[in-house]
Amino acid sequence: MTFMLQIVIGIFILGILVLIHEAGHFLVAKACGVRVLTFSIGFGRPLFAKTIGNTEYRISSIPLGGYVHMAGEHPEDSHAGAEDEFTGKPVWQRASVAIAGPLANVITSIMFLWILYMVGVQTQVYQKSPIIGKVEKDSPAFIVGLEQGDSIIAINNSPVHDWNRIKKVFSLQEEVYEISFIRKGEKKEAAIEMSQGKKGDIPEFPLAGLEPVFPPRIGEVNEGSPAEKNGILPGDLILAIDNTTINTWTQIPDLVSNYDSLLGPTQLVIMRDDSVVIINAVPSYNADYKRFLLGIALETETVQYGVIEAIPKALEKSWEYTTLIFDMLSKLVKRKVSPKQLAGPVGIIQMSGAAALGSITFLLNFMALIGINLAVINLFPLIITDGGVLFFLIIESIRRKPLSLKTQLLLNKIAIAFFIALFIFVTFNDIMRLPKMFQLLGK
Repeated sequence: MTFMLQIVIGIFILGILVLIHEAGHFLVAKACGVRVLTFSIGFGRPLFAKTIGNTEYRISSIPLGGYVHMAGEHPEDSHAGAEDEFTGKPVWQRASVAIAGPLANVITSIMFLWILYMVGVQTQVYQKSPIIGKVEKDSPAFIVGLEQGDSIIAINNSPVHDWNRIKKVFSLQEEVYEISFIRKGEKKEAAIEMSQGKKGDIPEFPLAGLEPVFPPRIGEVNEGSPAEKNGILPGDLILAIDNTTINTWTQIPDLVSNYDSLLGPTQLVIMRDDSVVIINAVPSYNADYKRFLLGIALETETVQYGVIEAIPKALEKSWEYTTLIFDMLSKLVKRKVSPKQLAGPVGIIQMSGAAALGSITFLLNFMALIGINLAVINLFPLIITDGGVLFFLIIESIRRKPLSLKTQLLLNKIAIAFFIALFIFVTFNDIMRLPKMFQLLGK
């Protein structure tokens, strides 16, 4: 049921991003006097269609994109030489129409991030400190000797102050990471080779096997959960569960998920203010996550920014997302990253739905990320993308005339074949990755 809800919500969110993109093309085309024949959200057979003026507005059956069809836009369209045809407009106007879609995505993505920073960025308290809380056995970090308690001060000569920065650096998927850290007051160095301990195309240890210090302090208690029913409160510090001493939050899910109803309630020893409290609770089984849960979450804090303060934060994050795309493409070309990690519409829809079921800040951040991806990828000179249109316009400006109709048709056919093959490839990736996604979401 949760999966289906994610898909429905994901389709709606992708539809909003497509609507923003196509609205950019549509509004500038209208402003330039171009006749728009069709404005469609989705592809294939129309589920809903209404003609207003010269434009038919559609919601189509395949919700994986959308398009604006302008008079005389495609080589195969009839060209009557009318003033309101796309090809009848000056190069600068056609370029404006082409770039308007990606620009609309960029502007709205920055707005999403701006709202996000004003609403407040929720961060888990553990992220403030770059101290290692755990090193997974046989991971790349374990192999080079990193230990619990080590404090990371730099990665690849770039200073590190918190776990947000550590995650950001490891998201670049470099082959080797030079780690500088402090152990018992002494500075040490280690070179982590990410190929070690790697299984398959998706890294088994995205953070090289490193985990932060997760203080076992409860930040949130879910309404109606076993924790709430038995009097567990936000701020409680878990000292032990069923006679097992708790040193880090990561111990809690493992102990709770292995609950055996034959042994009776789970006993939690809790520090509350200056008192030790013993609570007995029966975890409930969650069919979606396929494990027992108490209904508690890590301690978090919300950092809010003012209207003006949020602007540079939004611009900085949008630039980070933009450069991340080019970094990943560079690694794909250099074969440092597998093409199997590429996600397509199916993956985006599923992840969008999961984001929407998380929190408003998570959703805004994800929509900004996908919006910037749509903008940047659409500006690549791939013939049938907006960047392809701009590329043809540059050629037309240099030659003082457009390419021949025969050449345009041939290039369009090649591009369509390429995009169909790419769509099949990324969709296969998405389907094969779904079990992995469920595992990650269930953690």
